[in-house]
Amino acid sequence: YGRSNGGVLNVVTKSGTNLWSGSAFESNRNKGLNAISASEKLAGSAKQDYKRNQFGGSFGGPIAKDKWHFFAAAERTQQDTSQAVNTQGLFPAQDGIYDTPYRENLYNLKVTANLDSANYLSVRYGRNQNTQPYGAAANRAPSAWGDSENGFNSVNLNYNRVIGASKLNEFIFQYADFRNHIGAASQDPYKLFPNGVAVGQSPNTPQTTEQKKWQFRDDFSWHLTGKGGVGHDMKAGVNFINEPR
Repeated sequence: YGRSNGGVLNVVTKSGTNLWSGSAFESNRNKGLNAISASEKLAGSAKQDYKRNQFGGSFGGPIAKDKWHFFAAAERTQQDTSQAVNTQGLFPAQDGIYDTPYRENLYNLKVTANLDSANYLSVRYGRNQNTQPYGAAANRAPSAWGDSENGFNSVNLNYNRVIGASKLNEFIFQYADFRNHIGAASQDPYKLFPNGVAVGQSPNTPQTTEQKKWQFRDDFSWHLTGKGGVGHDMKAGVNFINEPR
């Protein structure tokens, strides 16, 4: 699975084996476990619908027995909630209950190869994408909201080479890109009143954040055995990161 937060994607994965295997899951929740929210009380409305469905699965196995294997996983979250808006009599036409859906998709694919007894290669790709309304609040008319969309891609290559009986070289390459865009819900003039009610295009929209990252890393480790069986583990390496955008 994976989760993106800003320009970071955290991934926990595993490799395929010589046996075909898979898994599936689903988690579902509705408004039966929710209390009436503060904004619903303020608007004088009843408890609104709440639906959250999170489901996905994984599958892995051999491409070539004992040599090449793969592992893939996917996950989707669908959350349907609503926001009660009360402009306290300033803009009654914009009062009401508005949908605030959240959607998220996660994908992960990993291929590993035992090239021979001394060489191992793995390549992983991960993607996270989610969308949701921006700035929704009880005292903000829908015209002051926005639409937020996040996308994150990550490619990671790892190559390990065993040299003799006591040396190991590890090479890692990573490329990642992140993009967040928040679009405006309207182009009406922005107005903020002393009671906190806001209408019109949010001053925070539109905005876009983009990031690209390249990483090259190489580590060399070796074990030295001294007299009397005393050993020393040594490690040296170089790490280069470039974020041109």
